[in-house]
Amino acid sequence: MFAVALRIVLRALITLFLLTACVFFALHLTGDPARIMLGDGADATALAAFRAQWGLDKPLWEQFLVYLQKFVTLDMGTSYMTGLPVKDVFMNAFWPTIDLMVPTAIVTLLIGIPSGVIAALHRNQPMDRAMMFISVFGYAVPNFFMGVLLLLIFSIWLGWLPSYGNATGWHYIMPIITMATSEAAIFSRYARSAMIDSMRLPCVKAARMRGLPERRIIWLHALPNAMLSILTILGFFLGTLVAGAVITENVFSWPGVGKLLVQSVANRDIPVVQTIVLATGASLILANLLMDLLALVVNPRLRRGDN
Repeated sequence: MFAVALRIVLRALITLFLLTACVFFALHLTGDPARIMLGDGADATALAAFRAQWGLDKPLWEQFLVYLQKFVTLDMGTSYMTGLPVKDVFMNAFWPTIDLMVPTAIVTLLIGIPSGVIAALHRNQPMDRAMMFISVFGYAVPNFFMGVLLLLIFSIWLGWLPSYGNATGWHYIMPIITMATSEAAIFSRYARSAMIDSMRLPCVKAARMRGLPERRIIWLHALPNAMLSILTILGFFLGTLVAGAVITENVFSWPGVGKLLVQSVANRDIPVVQTIVLATGASLILANLLMDLLALVVNPRLRRGDN
């Protein structure tokens, strides 16, 4: 088991390194930061001073090595726009995003998984068809359209909910609905499929042959096996949630990482953009690592290294 876990961790570290390299070189190959920040009217002296100030006068590979050294110590550099440490700029936006993502994840799981299980238990019945129709509709509607629609109805027409910011609990309602709708739809469809497959397992058939109550069969045999399959998408769920936050935070002017990313891209603040993209990718890698390790604990075949 230790060897398998070590292989999983090493794979995650290699993925993180490749992500860091790709993000660094991709952003630095989009153009000269000095020219972008100072404009076309800047003279050679100003450009040279800017490059020397931010270490941009060194070869790109040397800049990458310096960046790796700082990355290990969580030194993300300094923002071109504000002159503040990138870590401080990022953390100021990070906590509002966490405040939004945690309740969104809870609502998503509380709605998506039970609805999928209920649909599976009523397969091909009106309840199943109704839930799957709602799931398809929720998944098909883009986040930006859902957010604008909610703003139009509940803020402009009815005046019930605030349209921007995060000052009160009322500000959370529309962003959570916007993000949880599509995510819950994904979990609902996946949970339905996993539950249907679990109901066909030999252990479930054997339990029925022994005459166990159907409720006990569902809770003790079918549902645990279905949850093992659902674990595989929990890691990807975090990544899609972060991606959805970029759109949702800008629709509702939420002062989080998503809004900071759009502002930093517009201002060509490469250190901030680099940090946000890396943090998002690292969170996805970490989530998948935790899911792989959890699956290793609950699935004996994985501990033996079986495929």
